[in-house]
Amino acid sequence: MKQNKRLSHPILFFFLKLLVRPVAFLKWGYRYKDKYKIKKGEKVVIISNHQTDLDPILIHLSFNKLVRCLATDNIFAGKFTAKLLRLIGVIPKRKGIVDLKSNMEMLAASKAGDSLLFFPEGNRSYADFQYYISEKIGRLFKSFQSTLIIFNIHGGFGRYPRMGNKPRKGKFYGEIKRIIPYEEYKDMPEDKLFEIIKDGIRVFDSESHELYKSNKRAEYFERLFFICPKCGRTHGIYSEGNYLKCKHCDLKVEYGEDLLLHSDDPEFKFTRLVDWYNYQKYRVKTYDFKQDDVIFYDEHVELKLSNPFQKVYIYEKDSSLKLTNDYLIFDHHQFPIKDIMIASPVSGRKLCFTIGDNNYVIRGDKRFNALKYVLVFHKLDTEMNRNNVDNYYDLEEEV
Repeated sequence: MKQNKRLSHPILFFFLKLLVRPVAFLKWGYRYKDKYKIKKGEKVVIISNHQTDLDPILIHLSFNKLVRCLATDNIFAGKFTAKLLRLIGVIPKRKGIVDLKSNMEMLAASKAGDSLLFFPEGNRSYADFQYYISEKIGRLFKSFQSTLIIFNIHGGFGRYPRMGNKPRKGKFYGEIKRIIPYEEYKDMPEDKLFEIIKDGIRVFDSESHELYKSNKRAEYFERLFFICPKCGRTHGIYSEGNYLKCKHCDLKVEYGEDLLLHSDDPEFKFTRLVDWYNYQKYRVKTYDFKQDDVIFYDEHVELKLSNPFQKVYIYEKDSSLKLTNDYLIFDHHQFPIKDIMIASPVSGRKLCFTIGDNNYVIRGDKRFNALKYVLVFHKLDTEMNRNNVDNYYDLEEEV
């Protein structure tokens, strides 16, 4: 892949930080505890957890030089956006799979003297748990022969939950947790380095004892939850203020300021969001779908062809969406389930899926749940299931 010239001039980087810092402090409520000066000729690899869409910008506030980072290739759709991202050194990566092309570009960038930023989980926090991290990252990071800096974002999940639209009030900050010089880890076994990285970026806001205040704490959490743990029915969960309720039964659950679930219902047993999340995975995994089932149905969705470095094309507007055992069906298009290579939720209400060389994006209404489709794709006879290419949303119960 041809590389664009990068925005690396120190004066330009200084002005970018000058613009971002007051916005980060005053509007986003972010603080950083540490600063690290990358010395002339020094290469660093920053390794961080991933809680908000703002993370790549905010982490830069702790460093004196621009660092190159990976980003899902979905955001490279549109020629202007793609050129801008390439200009500042962002490296595109296909989501959910090992992308050899992006790995080669990262290695080339490192050899050229660039510093890099990684989010090993590859996904923003969904339900306050740690995503699958490939055990091969120990080998990858050793190949860069750089100073490793383990960075932690705290409070991003509490303040800007992936499912919500409005920020909560609460502590939000970043800190450097550990600095590991190359000499310290160059002879370290890869599995030991992997464990250090995995443990180093483990941050669960619900364990922090910090409070995050809002009168709409559970707003749009139906983007995450779609099966009621009391009556077992789908398409009934909805949010109202600080509460999640079910249209089919009398379930009522509060999402607390402590980021935990609270209910007086003796049949509701969950405390953490991830408990409910794992329950849903188990239900999908064990459910026996019938051949003629309409598994999910949604209205008012938009379908786009959204290939990296190309113009975005709108295929459907205000369409219905139906999932069966064999097809993903829109008003004027349908796609065989067996051909889906990869699929993932993106941001709050988008579902991205890939068939062949084409990336498609489904954008639903403000309460659209993309996660349910991805989980079911792991159950059905899809190419992503047959080849086991995605470990993020597989149907193992424990996360």
